[in-house]
Amino acid sequence: MKILFAPLQGYTTGIYRKAHAEIFGGVDAYYAPYLRIENGKPREKDLRDLDGDTDSGKCNSVVHAKTVPQIIANSVDEFKVLTEVLLQKGFTQIDFNMGCPFPMQVNRHRGSGLLGDTQAVQAIMGEIARQSATETARFSVKMRLGQSSPDEAFALLPILNDTPLTQITLHPRLGRQQYKGAIDIKSFEKFYSECRHPLVYNGDITSVSQICEMERRYPKLAGIMIGRGLLAQPSLAAEYKAGKANITGKEFTDKLLQMHEIIFEYACKTYQGDSQILSHIKSFWDYLEPSLPKKTFKKIQKAGKLSEYDAAIQSLIME
Repeated sequence: MKILFAPLQGYTTGIYRKAHAEIFGGVDAYYAPYLRIENGKPREKDLRDLDGDTDSGKCNSVVHAKTVPQIIANSVDEFKVLTEVLLQKGFTQIDFNMGCPFPMQVNRHRGSGLLGDTQAVQAIMGEIARQSATETARFSVKMRLGQSSPDEAFALLPILNDTPLTQITLHPRLGRQQYKGAIDIKSFEKFYSECRHPLVYNGDITSVSQICEMERRYPKLAGIMIGRGLLAQPSLAAEYKAGKANITGKEFTDKLLQMHEIIFEYACKTYQGDSQILSHIKSFWDYLEPSLPKKTFKKIQKAGKLSEYDAAIQSLIME
């Protein structure tokens, strides 16, 4: 199956995607954090993240990380503005987010907050059908079962089935759950049986054995999308593709440090001052805490100067 890297704001940045593709690999496509409207226009920070000419140091011309941009919108008008700017940048595959559970977006009728509005979704799907027929773009959808009830997803399914989509990625939780509570596997199975598009599963995948079990149980599944699981274990996709046991010990640490070096060099060239650089590099370690010695992780988190941060990284190298 395809392994897709889910977008996480503040983590799966352009340089992270490139560095991961070079050092660990195994991912078929990286989904960029969503592009959204801010102050009446596409957010510049999101657009910069999608620039293919980013100077990413030594990984710049070594490996190309296939990136799929994602948009989040609450209306056809927002949808048109966002897709137009992506088409101008040369993207031909665009993912539409109907799954983000963050209250700031939900309250603006975006992400999972859109799932209960059949009329709005139908209008956007109509625009997807129009653009698919006249433009070079292809569209996919990432969604949840609903904001408040799985009934929302099943009310939308006939509309989605009639829309020319390349795939649907389903996270079988409600938006109001955010990332807590149980996965609704029964509703997922119902959606799986009734969905006419290639279906990708997303949610709580943290091991090769889980991927293999999903493959066994759902043979029509087109792929698995993984976010937090890949941030915590960047080797996961490559291990699944190679059919190998987990990369552990020194080999894993060496690869982590190689990936970190690329991102750190980029941060030093892009940002100014210890505070700015550290605010952008420390997040690299957030999900890796279980893989690090406790003392080293604490040193990284407490570092207020680059010299202190470098000392923490050196202690990891010496482990």
